[in-house]
Amino acid sequence: MTPTILLTVDGSDKDERAIAVAAALATVAEAAIRVVRVFEAPIETLSPRAGGLGVVEAAHAVRADVVENVRQSVERVSALMMSGTATGEVIDGVDVAATLLGDLEAHDAIFVVMATEAAGAVGRAIRGSVADRLARESPRPVVLVPPGARYMTNKRVTFRRVLVPLDGSSASLRVIPRMLALAHAEAFEFVLLQVVRPERVGGHMMPPGLPMVGDYPPDGGEWTHVGAAVAERRLGAIAERLRARGCHVEVRVIESADADTVIVDAIRNELVELIAMSTRGASGLRRLVLGSVAERVVRHSEVPVVLVTARSGDAVS
Repeated sequence: MTPTILLTVDGSDKDERAIAVAAALATVAEAAIRVVRVFEAPIETLSPRAGGLGVVEAAHAVRADVVENVRQSVERVSALMMSGTATGEVIDGVDVAATLLGDLEAHDAIFVVMATEAAGAVGRAIRGSVADRLARESPRPVVLVPPGARYMTNKRVTFRRVLVPLDGSSASLRVIPRMLALAHAEAFEFVLLQVVRPERVGGHMMPPGLPMVGDYPPDGGEWTHVGAAVAERRLGAIAERLRARGCHVEVRVIESADADTVIVDAIRNELVELIAMSTRGASGLRRLVLGSVAERVVRHSEVPVVLVTARSGDAVS
């Protein structure tokens, strides 16, 4: 059976980013795309439009516009797909996230793709949003396309180099088998990255937010690189197991107290087109494997971010 990718749209300009990413994933996965938009009649805008038609007729007119928007989205994603088909549907619902989760399970999609908003005044573009709830509750990986990836709009993109941030836990490995399960996973070049907080003799760790510059710590204590050495051995073992499966893998261990900055910088330093990382699942983006780091990564990333929860992935075997 042909796998399906669920592409969620809402009629805004940000849909174009998600359309390009869904088309690229469909190529790698040899999947079909299902474009879905949840329709909840916007009561506050119906009255001016209703006029002599009445609210019911106005609601039908608004829904017709939504159906047309989905049809156009199907056309645009179809034009970018290398193979496979795309279909679309408008689903009535009062809870967008719950409706999408229900549709996801009903059609057994392998990925959910959606674009995120730009950060607001408090910088929370994700937390509390539909994207946040999907990341917390989805039984399948969620691919978030941030504003920084707007350059993908209306372009046929490809995913080759994939950055996989790990933290030394088995939970952080859940994303790997999900990526390997794709039909053309052999085309990926995986960059395994672990950020290790610097530690000095005696076990005292560098406080978060401080760069490795100058002669910190001020008492002249010596830095130890034991943590980095352990991480390199661990990642090296994982890389060998993946190479045995025919994968191209590179390993990076960087000492820093700012994991999110290192990960975002790696997008350009490593020339990656995709970030794939695991979450703990229970509290979504607020309790990621890398803590609040992943939320900041999604906010500042220039490439799509695949999030895999405990419900949507298993540790690599």
